[in-house]
Amino acid sequence: MAISPAPAKQPGMDDWTEKWLIQYNSALASVSLMVFLGFADDVLDIPWRTKLALPTVATLPIIAAYTGRTSVLVPIPLRGYLGCDLVDLGWVYQVFMLLVVVFCTNSINILAGLNGLEAGQTLVIAGAVLLFNCQKLASVADLPVMTPEHVGVRDAHLFSAYVVLPLIAVTAALLLFNYYPSRVFVGDTYTYFAGMALAVSGILGHFSETLLLFFFPQILNFVYSVPQLFKVVPCPRHRLPVHDPKTGLLYPSKRGDGGYNLNLVTLFLRLFGPCTERQLCNRILAFQFACCAGTFALRWALEGIYK
Repeated sequence: MAISPAPAKQPGMDDWTEKWLIQYNSALASVSLMVFLGFADDVLDIPWRTKLALPTVATLPIIAAYTGRTSVLVPIPLRGYLGCDLVDLGWVYQVFMLLVVVFCTNSINILAGLNGLEAGQTLVIAGAVLLFNCQKLASVADLPVMTPEHVGVRDAHLFSAYVVLPLIAVTAALLLFNYYPSRVFVGDTYTYFAGMALAVSGILGHFSETLLLFFFPQILNFVYSVPQLFKVVPCPRHRLPVHDPKTGLLYPSKRGDGGYNLNLVTLFLRLFGPCTERQLCNRILAFQFACCAGTFALRWALEGIYK
């Protein structure tokens, strides 16, 4: 009996499939490890300084499987001084990716404590990431000729969209039950999962800088919280605002030495006055939305000027 020859495969198809499988498996491994570490944090009550180091372990699959370039585009005003358009950072870029993951996974967890805040900020950022991916995919699709570089850009943003779409669906369903008055509480397991999923979408989508701009409220909260996180000033286990049952309003909370706790939640109460939990959550989410919208406006304003 004659055996028919195997059908011819398209050139490069095996490499393309293998690359996607490697990225998918590394992303899945990192997110799964972060979910496990988040569960361990919920059960074991891990200290803040230890939490900052935990994502390093979960980042290893992404670092090991990363196949993208390690060069960065030099800003246009600096190209005349450096004499080049690209600078290869090598291992420095991998360290940068590690720091991005550590920050993203902890930032959602640090800016927390209100019904709907963790899921709400995740949904806003994930929506901005998806919109950015669609924007880049549309710009590539309009090109008359697709070069290998353009194909790489398309594949990276497609992969990022595939990661963030399930995150949006899960988070939107969760927010229905987690928004004030909450019937479901997320815990560290969800916040670590959400932060890692967003970090994976930005790193493997090759837009870490834009992702960090979407995280501006979390960056502000982290920088403002640094003295407490590293025990420069007293840091209680929980830094939640104080609830007055008579008025139903939240007030800024204080630490052991009499000073106010250093986080964005307390800062909003100090700047705009006492309010209900729903109002406070809405204000912070509105600030998150404004920062994501400002990122798109900033990229549009600097198009062709900065990079």
